Amino acid sequence: MASKTYRCIGIMTGNSLDAVDVVLSEFNGTHITDICGLSRDIPSSLSERFRRFKKIMAQTDCDIASYAAQKENNFRSLHDDYIHLVAQTVNRLLTENSINPQSVDAIGFHGQTCGHRPPSIAQSKDPKQIYTLQIGSGQMLADLTGIPVVYDFRSDDIMNLGEGAPLAPIHNQHIAQDLISKQIFPVAFLNAGNTGNLALISQNINTDKNIVMGWDTGPFNHFVDTLMQNEKNLPCDFNGQTGKTGKINYALLHELFERSVITNSHKNFITMLPPKSSDPAWYVLIPELRDKSISLEDRVRTTEFFSAYIMAYNFSFIPQDVKKPQYFLLFGGGWKNPVILEDFTALIHGNAKVLPIHQKIFSDIANPKAIIKWSDEYGYNGKYMEARIFADMAKCFLTKEPFSYPETTGCIRPTVGGIMALPHGQDNRLWSRAAPGWASEQNTQQILSPANSKSR
Repeated sequence: MASKTYRCIGIMTGNSLDAVDVVLSEFNGTHITDICGLSRDIPSSLSERFRRFKKIMAQTDCDIASYAAQKENNFRSLHDDYIHLVAQTVNRLLTENSINPQSVDAIGFHGQTCGHRPPSIAQSKDPKQIYTLQIGSGQMLADLTGIPVVYDFRSDDIMNLGEGAPLAPIHNQHIAQDLISKQIFPVAFLNAGNTGNLALISQNINTDKNIVMGWDTGPFNHFVDTLMQNEKNLPCDFNGQTGKTGKINYALLHELFERSVITNSHKNFITMLPPKSSDPAWYVLIPELRDKSISLEDRVRTTEFFSAYIMAYNFSFIPQDVKKPQYFLLFGGGWKNPVILEDFTALIHGNAKVLPIHQKIFSDIANPKAIIKWSDEYGYNGKYMEARIFADMAKCFLTKEPFSYPETTGCIRPTVGGIMALPHGQDNRLWSRAAPGWASEQNTQQILSPANSKSR
C-alpha cells in the first residue's frame, strides 16, 4: 500500500532575528520536495525588543513566569507582534502560491529561543537544573492561519534529559537517504547561523553500522555581526567587505578560542565533547575584541576566521571508528560571507595557518579531497534548510516518529517532539513547557515516562 503523502509548513526565526523563513514541503515516504518558500524581514524595532527581552531573561535565569506577570502588557505586545508577523508570512506564502490552507496537514513552528540551559551547560542531569525557553503560542498561530500547529519541539527532549538540540541531524539523515542513493556519502551538514551546528551521516569502519551524530559548534555569525552592529551600525559584514581588508590576529584568535565561549560552569564550550548545545547568552565579547588599538578590519577578519576555525575544529570529535565525511553540505546565511567560506575550505583541505597548539588536531582533520558545496547544488534549498527541519518535525509528530535520539542529543530514549494546537482550540501556552520550573510542577518520573517515545 502506498504511503500517505504529507504537506507541512516549516517556520524558523533564528537567533540573528533577521527574518521569518517559511517553507511548504511535501513528504512522500523517504522523498522530500519543497513546494514553495518565503522569507520576510523582521522589523528592526521588533528584533531590538527581542534582544532587550533576552537580556532580561539572561539576568533573571529565564524567570519568564515572573516577568510575564509583572510586565504583562510588555510581554503580550512583544509576543503578539511576533506571532502576527509569522502568521502574515505563512498566509502570504499560501496566497502568492495559490495553496489552499486545507491542503496543509500541519505547521511546524519552532518559536523564538530566549534561553537554553541543557545538561551540558548545567553540568547536571537533574531535571530541576535544566530548561529551554521558546516564546510563541501555537494556538494563536493556528487561529490566524486556520492550520493545525505543532510546536514546542525542544521541551520533550529536555524532559527526557537531552540537550534539546540540535534538531537538524534526523532531518539531515532523512535527506541523506536520497544522497546515499547518488553515492554522496559519508556526508556532513553544516549550518551557519548566529550559532553553528553540524550533523554527520556516516558509518562505523568496523561494523558498517550507520551513524548519525550532531551537535552545536558554538558562535558563527555572532561576533562578526556584533562588531559590525556596534561599530558600523550595519547588521553584518556584507560579502566580507570589511574582513577582506583586514589580517588575522593570531593572538586575538587564541583569546577568542580560550575565553569567548565559557559555560556557566566555567568550561570552554568549544573543547567540550558532544552531545552539546550552546546559547548566545553566554558568548562573551572579550575585552580584546573591543580593543580599538586593533583595527576594526583586523578584528572582523579574525572573528571570521574564528567562525570557520571552530566549525572545522569540531570535526576532531568524530570517533576514530567512524568514517570521516567526504562531502560537506553548507546551508545558513553565514556561508554567504566568502571570507568565512574560503577560510573553512582552507582549514578542511589543510591549507590554513592554525594556532601551534592545534597543529596536530587540524592535521588529523585535513582532507585535501573533501568536496565542499552548498546544499542547493544537491537539490536542497539551503535558504529554507532550517525551516524545513520543522516541517519534517511536524510530519514526524503526525506519524509518531522520534526526532531525537541518545546519539544526537543525549536524551535517555528516542523522543517524539512537539505538541499540537488546533484552530479555535483552548491551548493557552505562550512559552515552552520545559521553561524554568517545569520539573518542580509535576512528578519527575511521570515526565520521564516513555509514553511519548518509541524505539528506533
